[in-house]
Amino acid sequence: MKILWSLFIPLTIAGCVNKNDIMDRPSLVAEKAQDYFQTFADRTDWDKLCSFYRADMQFEDITLQLNLDSLWQFKRFYNWEGEGEAFQKLTPEQDHLTIYSLVTNDSVAVARGRVNPFKYYGEHIDIDWGMEFTIWLYFDDDLKIRKQIDWMEYDPDTLEAVIQRCREKGFEATPEWLDLTPQDK
Repeated sequence: MKILWSLFIPLTIAGCVNKNDIMDRPSLVAEKAQDYFQTFADRTDWDKLCSFYRADMQFEDITLQLNLDSLWQFKRFYNWEGEGEAFQKLTPEQDHLTIYSLVTNDSVAVARGRVNPFKYYGEHIDIDWGMEFTIWLYFDDDLKIRKQIDWMEYDPDTLEAVIQRCREKGFEATPEWLDLTPQDK
């Protein structure tokens, strides 16, 4: 009888455990980060991309000297919805990003990669100036992104505009092209 009970209790407990309890936290973060970067690379499902984030997420673009403190501000910055036909992949099946490496632990994922060539307002944007990036994602206990830090390699015109903005208006100034006026968040 003791043998039956010793088998029954572990099997009963195992039947009540879900996948998140079985997988270790670093594996869950790695899986979530892979899904996030594949969604970003596909660049077809804006709602899914946004679903990875908390509403009060923090975003920093180091090169642009940009700090945002909410998902609605992040949406204004990335603006996939508002671009319409302005952005186009070279082919529908092309990934927008190529990830060279993805390193994760129990709460952080760091990806290094590059943006693949694309068309923007009909202009071919290529890798002449690099387009490499390192993106840090910080996950909360619910595996939502609470903070993202982008280190992006931008073209010379963008870099010059950042330097000019910082010289004239300071590092805290929002770029003129980014409207952060609260509306329907």
